Amino acid sequence: MVAGVRAGELDLAFLAPDAAELHDGMAGFATWHEDLVLITAPGHRPATAGRTLIRDLADEPFVDFHAGTGPETAVRRPAAHCGPARGITCDVTRIRLLVDLVRPGIGVAVVPRRIGEEAGLPCVSIRRPEPGRTVVLAGRAPRPRNPAAVALLDRLTGGAPQAAGD
Repeated sequence: MVAGVRAGELDLAFLAPDAAELHDGMAGFATWHEDLVLITAPGHRPATAGRTLIRDLADEPFVDFHAGTGPETAVRRPAAHCGPARGITCDVTRIRLLVDLVRPGIGVAVVPRRIGEEAGLPCVSIRRPEPGRTVVLAGRAPRPRNPAAVALLDRLTGGAPQAAGD
């Protein structure tokens, strides 16, 4: 998506950058922090505890997004410091499929809290480290030229530009 914005193919994109800074020629118009939680099948051991440590998930099968995507990297980084690599049962490209695989117990997954709550699945808080990610509404600096993109940007931000770190 970064390449699409930089090349002028996209006017705006929701990004979860690994680094705090955006590439040259790009501007961050709004930021959000998403808390990430573990979702499980109802009745699964971590669900009944209500919270867990990442290291305690070493034996759990995971359903995850393809390697290198935003949600996957947000989980991989904190998990890498806590012991063995996660066992990925299957990887997906769509959040709906991920939820459909977690619901019957094929694996567990780490997702933004809103996704777990909307799916009606148990949302287990993760501690040490607490995973989260920052999502940035980004586009070409200083503002998009496309009138539709400008209208969307104004609608999402109330018309006030915001620095990516705010």
